[in-house]
Amino acid sequence: MNRYQIARTVRFFFHWHYDIRLVNKEVLYAHQPILLMPNHTAFVDPLVLFAELHDLPICPMVDERFMRHRVFGRILQKVEAVEVPDLQQSAMSRQEGAAKAEQLSRIAIEALAQGKSMVVYPSGHIKTSDQEIIGNRRLAYEVCRELPANAAVILCRMRGLEQSRWSKLPTKRVWRRHITLQFEDKTAELREWAQQLSRREFNLRLEDWYNSQD
Repeated sequence: MNRYQIARTVRFFFHWHYDIRLVNKEVLYAHQPILLMPNHTAFVDPLVLFAELHDLPICPMVDERFMRHRVFGRILQKVEAVEVPDLQQSAMSRQEGAAKAEQLSRIAIEALAQGKSMVVYPSGHIKTSDQEIIGNRRLAYEVCRELPANAAVILCRMRGLEQSRWSKLPTKRVWRRHITLQFEDKTAELREWAQQLSRREFNLRLEDWYNSQD
């Protein structure tokens, strides 16, 4: 199976369980390459994105452990995933963590410069409260500071998978979940924020957008 066939199959099964709506999807087609930065509500977020954006060649950043997996590795190669260092080993010390974060930034920047569209999760983790919290994470900030001139930044606000079996929040059962993916081109703002603001201030602006109820 090729990338398109895998994505269509995953999408078919998701639509058995979820009502999925995409808002302002057209901004994804206005530029190439794109840096897509979603919030992170649940474990299946990346699969939902992959399935719904099956016609866009967007490369996820994937831990090297999964790339070397006998089954998952083959699928990830099909979707042209970009291998990144083992993230579990990167947290052994603060200094090592900073070095690994810088390495991830370089990988993303170089991939964008080569014309590849990338997915980056600014928070780096699934949220454990009703708010998206990025804190002092550096990946999104550093990539936006050196964003290639031809790349666009698209933010994605996902709603609906909170309190599902795939989230880290207390599970709430519903008859059918309604999931919304809202996209917005924030290229100009993020370029400006990354140059003029501190990392923490930059992340606070992102948090405000992800947590907005608009």
